[in-house]
Amino acid sequence: MCFCSKRTSYDQRIDHRHCKNKKIPFQRAAASRATGTDTDAFAHSNGGVPSALISLPLRYMHTTVEMVSKEDVGNVIQLIYETLLKIKPEMKLKYH
Repeated sequence: MCFCSKRTSYDQRIDHRHCKNKKIPFQRAAASRATGTDTDAFAHSNGGVPSALISLPLRYMHTTVEMVSKEDVGNVIQLIYETLLKIKPEMKLKYH
């Protein structure tokens, strides 16, 4: 699984140590330009909308036989949950 985001103050507070402490496997990939997803559109709209892209490894996307590991899905859910718990009201999350 991959947690991908453009560098923000949020990235500085939620880092790989948090995932290691919770034993959530992950890979980080930086995207300085387009990610090829809808995240790009809303991340920069209205002055910047806080967003992060979490990619899940899968096979045969958008077909009737799309496949994904149950373990990876569980890890993504855990990553999202643990990340949301770390967000504080005083954090500045906008891109612009």
